[in-house]
Amino acid sequence: MILYKFTTDEVIAKIIAKGIFRFYDLTKYIEIEDEIGRSDNFEGSVSFLDKEVSNFPDRVPIASFNGIEFKSISISLDKEYLSQYFVFCMSTIKNDRAIGDCDFAVELDTDIFDVFEKLLPTPLAPEDNRDGMKLFSHGAVEYYDIHHHPPTIQGKRWKEIYMKRSEFSHQNEYRAAMFISDEYFERVGKEPEVYEKKIRVPNGDKYDFNLKLVIKSGIDNNGFRFLEFDISEFQKNLTSRDSNILYLTDAS
Repeated sequence: MILYKFTTDEVIAKIIAKGIFRFYDLTKYIEIEDEIGRSDNFEGSVSFLDKEVSNFPDRVPIASFNGIEFKSISISLDKEYLSQYFVFCMSTIKNDRAIGDCDFAVELDTDIFDVFEKLLPTPLAPEDNRDGMKLFSHGAVEYYDIHHHPPTIQGKRWKEIYMKRSEFSHQNEYRAAMFISDEYFERVGKEPEVYEKKIRVPNGDKYDFNLKLVIKSGIDNNGFRFLEFDISEFQKNLTSRDSNILYLTDAS
């Protein structure tokens, strides 16, 4: 599937097109202030608005604890916990309505994130990971409101950050995410982590280069933490070209 990464800056677009991706601490999108689609106070929660609850009280989900039922208006993940998620946000459509101030879009394919997931497997064995957590994940965002409740994530805990209110549905967001500890963040800030595997052509012969991903961490000029995924060396060896960059005036 083709995805579109929107950006305001052609220099940044060219960096992404080379195969370098910056995943930001998820809490950035709670803390930033904008009116064009990046900021979301409900990130990492399932929350229904007061007007929804007042107008449609029978549509509020029912939860229970120890056999006692109650209506669940809002469930939020702790910010400290959310800060362990680093996300890279894209769209499944090349429409400038997704993010209002962007002039460029980089075409990416979901197979890039399939590769990341293979290089970054969840360390827990399936029998020890019944919650369904993932070190690295990617997928489409699910949109919800009082009439369309989010699907259950039982056994798929990695989807806990793939839900957003329907006000954002025009973005058709697709995201990739990595869930790490503070210790990992600090470590790869001092010395980048290299994930590398030998690969073969379809006839079974080995390539003379490896599949290689380099991850390092940092803090940008605004104080937001990020992970940088760099697969540019492998991309250059394999395809000898950058990803396509679109000018949104040409997008439809």
